[in-house]
Amino acid sequence: MKIRHFKNLTVKLLLAQLLYLTYSCGEAVKPSDDPNNKIALEEIKKEPKIKEAIITDANVLYVTVEDDKTNRDGYAQYLCEILKEHKASSSWVKVVKANSINDENSDNVYGILLGESNCN
Repeated sequence: MKIRHFKNLTVKLLLAQLLYLTYSCGEAVKPSDDPNNKIALEEIKKEPKIKEAIITDANVLYVTVEDDKTNRDGYAQYLCEILKEHKASSSWVKVVKANSINDENSDNVYGILLGESNCN
């Protein structure tokens, strides 16, 4: 009987702690508000090739560049290194063609994909 009571008490305490942690931690920080992401993004925006750069709510760094007809996977890997250097939480980089949002060949709402890299 004592063991059963102890197990029930333990389960109740664990549930109480879980509920406390769930509600006390508040909302998660949006990727665009993460301080490390902000610093990395400012550094990336200084790159001469980059026209625009954003970090989405999906934690993906999108940068737009002029299309020089080369594959930009290597450039995306380089941008991953900047993200890592600043301990940013973003771990995916997509390089898209500038001014291609409305292009019929657009890969997504950000434009034509020229290169990408998974930073992990």
